Amino acid sequence: MCSTWMAAIPRDDGRGWRCAVIKRVSLVKRKEGMSVEDFHAHWMGPHLEIVRQLKNLRGLRFDPVVEAGPDREWDGIGELWFDSVEDARAAFAAEPVKSLLGLDRPKFLGGNQVYFVTERTIIPPPS
Repeated sequence: MCSTWMAAIPRDDGRGWRCAVIKRVSLVKRKEGMSVEDFHAHWMGPHLEIVRQLKNLRGLRFDPVVEAGPDREWDGIGELWFDSVEDARAAFAAEPVKSLLGLDRPKFLGGNQVYFVTERTIIPPPS
């Protein structure tokens, strides 16, 4: 049985149902005056090492923006996978990660937007 925030979705192979993983998706941008290169180096370096410490983290993907139009607003997309929204919230509220993130974010982060999403695979990526 899936938790309150987990949707039951058809299995990709058509054999029954499965619980969807919840993804905490963050759109992130660099702080003013920071180069894209320095932002990506910190985000996927020291910041990543803190994020890896989150409890109940099932998956992690950082997608740096490599090309954008003149109205570029975001420099990357982070995906953190959990079994439920509750697990994600608990992970970010737990010490020492909560304090470490509080100290780290001002070093590189100029803004972010966070969403909780599930995934519906239409065409699976190649293995």
